[in-house]
Parts: sequence; C-alpha cells; structure tokens
Amino acid sequence: MDDDEAAAHRPSPIAEQEEEEPFSDAPSPVRAVLNRPWPSPVLIPSPSGKVRTLVATSDTIGPPITPEELDALEDKEGDDMCTLHYKATGRAGATIRNYVHQHGSLYLDEDGGFMIDHSPLMEEIRCKNVPVEEMEERVFNFEVTKEQTYLSELALASYNKRRKVKFELCKMLLSRFFWEDRGHFVHLNFIGKRKDKKKLFFAEIEDCGKRDGEMYVVRCCVSLESACEGGYYNMLVPTPPRSRKGLDFSKCYACTQSLKHPPSDGSGYLGGHDHQKKTYLFERVFN
Repeated sequence: MDDDEAAAHRPSPIAEQEEEEPFSDAPSPVRAVLNRPWPSPVLIPSPSGKVRTLVATSDTIGPPITPEELDALEDKEGDDMCTLHYKATGRAGATIRNYVHQHGSLYLDEDGGFMIDHSPLMEEIRCKNVPVEEMEERVFNFEVTKEQTYLSELALASYNKRRKVKFELCKMLLSRFFWEDRGHFVHLNFIGKRKDKKKLFFAEIEDCGKRDGEMYVVRCCVSLESACEGGYYNMLVPTPPRSRKGLDFSKCYACTQSLKHPPSDGSGYLGGHDHQKKTYLFERVFN
C-alpha cells in the first residue's frame, strides 16, 4: 500500500473528535445529565409583532432529574476544577429541566431572557403566619458555627433585657451576612424557648468594627408570632413608587425567601432595603 492509500485509510482526527462523547472527561453520572438531549427551540410570533421562543415542554424534555442524579452533581472533596465546572453546569441544566416538568413549559422572550413563573416564589415570600414547627421542618440540619450561636444569643439577651423575660436559645435556623453602603449586617432567624413555649425570632446585628468599644450591636430583635415576610433577593420587582434613593423600607432585598422578617415598613431593621441590590456583597451565606 503506497502513502496515498495509507492516508486514505487513516482515521481523520477531526472525525474522531466529532465522534467523541461530549464532556468525556466528566464523571459518568455527571456526563449522563449533561448529555441529555434538548429539543429544538420553536419561534412563536404574536399578533403584536413580538416573538417568544419555546425552549421545551414536559413532553419533549425527557424525564425529570432524579434525586440520585442531583446528588451526583453535588461538589465533593477532591473534585478538580474541571469536575466542579461540569457539576455546576449540570446543576444549572437540572434546575431548568425540573422547572419545565413543574410548570409544563419554558419560554424565552425576544431579548433571550427566561420567562419564569414566579408565583410559587411569591407564595413563599408573601406575608403570612409561619409556625415554628414548619420552620424547623423546612430548614435542613447544618453545622452551626460558634459565631452564629454567639450572635443569636446576643440578640436574644437584648430581647430579654427589653422585655424583662428570659428566653433561651433553642435552635439556630438561618443567617445572612451582607455588606452594603449603609454598613455591615447580619440577619438571623432562630427559635427561642421559655418554659415550654417556643417562638420564632428575627434579629439584625450590625458589625461596627469595634467603634465606640462595641463590635456587634443589636439593631433589632423581635418575635414573629403572627405573620412574617420572606426576603426578595431572588425576585425582580418593579421600583417601588415611594422608594428614596433606591431604598425601599418595606422589604429586605439582601435575604432570600427562606429568611423571615417582621411585616412592617422596615423601620425595625436598617440593612437590606437597597432595591438596586448592586451594592450587596455576601461574605458567608447560610440560607
């Protein structure tokens, strides 16, 4: 066989590259999620002249991502940077796929943004009564740090002093540490207990950096006995008509929907009212 014939029978490196499975260097369970096929998008015009794109429906997207598959996408000790990247990509895709199964379909607007149904999220955020038992059930167990425990006890001591009662810290639930132009704050949810009665608490503590001899100052600590409202960090809401310099004192934009706040004009706590949210920096996130 001459050189020309040998070259003709030699496999093309380009063909080999095309036949190679995508994400071939990802772990097998992660690769199985990443390589699930997506349907072709469908452009849908409207009478107004605008268009939207149907990304997928529950009938065309394949089965939902299972809990076992989701567990395989969690970061593990020893993962290299490539694996971490693939897992993050897989988690994003899994979220979209399961959203399609939950809502039936997913669309893109003419600017390429996802048209997400936020009604379940708003149901979680809206002002309502949330029993202590419900908060205990919905918050997963995690390792509570000494700092979280200290701040919760500090807030509860301030509450006891003002009310002349004696609640003890029963369980730390959620915390959100954030910095904005107005200062460095932490918002907390925890459960206090007095005799056999449990109460859900919200507290705000400001890190003053040892100004005036105090590093942490309790700005607000209240029990959430009747109704409470979640945070709006994950929500895109229109600019409130009464906001001043981007500040909306009726809501907290630093916390997620899981962390509950007192239902008021926000005057009880100082941080989290920046509607623009561009100034928030999160140091440690536990919710």
